[in-house]
Amino acid sequence: MPDATATKTPHADANYKETVESILVAFILAFIFRAFIVEAFVIPTGSMAPTLYGAHIRYRCPDCGYTFDAGVKGTPTADPDDMDIPAIATPAVDYHCPNCGYDFSATDPQPVRFGDRILVLKYLYLFQQPRRWDVVVFKSPDEQNHHVPEDPEYGMNYIKRLIGIGPESIVILDGNVYTGPFDADSAFGPDGKLLLGSDGKPIFKIQRKPNYAQDSLWRVINNNDFIPHLGKSDPNGREHPWTQPWQEETPSSGWKLSAGATKDWPGGAPSRIFDFSNPQANGAISFNSEANPDVHALTDFLVYDESEHRSNRWVPLYVSDLKLSCNYTRRSGQGPLRLQLSKNADVFTAEFSPGAVRLLRAQRVLPDQPKVVDERELKSARIDALGGNAPVAVELINVDYRVSIRVNGKEVLATTDEEYSPYPKFAEIWKQEEEGSHQGEAVQGPFARPMVRIDAQQQDARVEHVVLSRDIYYLSVRSDQHSFWGNVRRISHLNPGEYFVMGDNSFISGDARYWDTEINLPHEGLRVESGRVPERFMLGKAFFVYWPAGYRLPSTSIHAVPDFGDMRFIR
Repeated sequence: MPDATATKTPHADANYKETVESILVAFILAFIFRAFIVEAFVIPTGSMAPTLYGAHIRYRCPDCGYTFDAGVKGTPTADPDDMDIPAIATPAVDYHCPNCGYDFSATDPQPVRFGDRILVLKYLYLFQQPRRWDVVVFKSPDEQNHHVPEDPEYGMNYIKRLIGIGPESIVILDGNVYTGPFDADSAFGPDGKLLLGSDGKPIFKIQRKPNYAQDSLWRVINNNDFIPHLGKSDPNGREHPWTQPWQEETPSSGWKLSAGATKDWPGGAPSRIFDFSNPQANGAISFNSEANPDVHALTDFLVYDESEHRSNRWVPLYVSDLKLSCNYTRRSGQGPLRLQLSKNADVFTAEFSPGAVRLLRAQRVLPDQPKVVDERELKSARIDALGGNAPVAVELINVDYRVSIRVNGKEVLATTDEEYSPYPKFAEIWKQEEEGSHQGEAVQGPFARPMVRIDAQQQDARVEHVVLSRDIYYLSVRSDQHSFWGNVRRISHLNPGEYFVMGDNSFISGDARYWDTEINLPHEGLRVESGRVPERFMLGKAFFVYWPAGYRLPSTSIHAVPDFGDMRFIR
């Protein structure tokens, strides 16, 4: 009888062969998928924070509970797309909670989170045109650090936001992006003044961000749901007591901003809820940006960059592209609730009355004063949700020279270019930017500090979940007065097939504004002026964070603790 253990049936051989073939096919498909469809990348730096994170330390404020991130610099490695990131690091400076100003000592070592890992749709742009505001991955045109500058390799991958698409010209004014025709130098007449287009407006047009991109670019200034439970002077965390930045303009006007007295708050503990009760008159609260100096409220300060702000010459710039949101509950009375935001001398008001909302515009009389003149209605709408006693989520937004009002997450009113735009004062904005470019720092006028108010009248109401946020502010001036692509003294003219990119973390992003090395590859027939990304350098569109930044295991290179709750699409 033959030995059964030594016998192989034809059926078993076929199974082994199919298994091996399946594994080979799987590997081949995986390589094809990676090479031509989707590839994974890691974010090594904070140039796109907080949209995408490089290495950083995550803090949770022990006083107010607010969570925020601070950047950590890595050391370059042989792999140009990677950094050597320590598992534990001691911060370079004391960080301050951006919500309440609590001081975190720089002497305490902290665990470091590695950069986000993302998925990129490769070669997408072979089939469709890139869109402005896409987050794109490309080969860096900036090869000035290579040892062989006459034969650059262009092997480093960068990720930025796509701002300009040739043929057009790019200029950055007061934190916003404007575009004009490729021959935009012809916009100037012999007297140096800007010429107007056939529509009577300057030929540079502001580029407004779509909602999907704008929603990812808001930076929280103050979230009143995070109230310090102590807030007093503390040698371990505070030099000065915390002060509620929302303050009543007139005492005893009807607003109640605090709860009962406690040991730490004998005058009344600050409240997450603002109640108003005055059936006869009105009362207003306004946001005091100087209440807690360490948070640098209403400026372009970003806590992620606090160490960079301290080590470099940072000049605070007021940001007036803002969003004010809250939940509003009317318990009785027929008077309106008014949310107000200003930009320069313009004041916009969202007025919520029973069953209706109005959008109004007025002019400020004096800086840092609430008095306005020439108030007029721009438009109005009936809103059934405002007719009852249930909480209603309301928002007033002024961004990219467009004002809008949202009720329960739905936009109900918005300005048109005829009602509000930068064009009537465009030459003044241009001149101010040019003067700032010449001096090496941005120049802002007397009304630069925005006014933020909530006004209630003849009602009993509650306002809660109050959040004030600001838009990204694109810098166009360098403190060292170095030439800077995209400012008014060095307009960026993009040929067809050329792109202009910037990082969402404008203060530290090494992007097209800074690049000074042209691309010259004669054997490929490619020559591109500095500050541009040629079409053939584009790799694809970043679309998903599949492995959000988490902790690395000490003494290993294994990033084993991802924050799966932060998995997200990239907008």
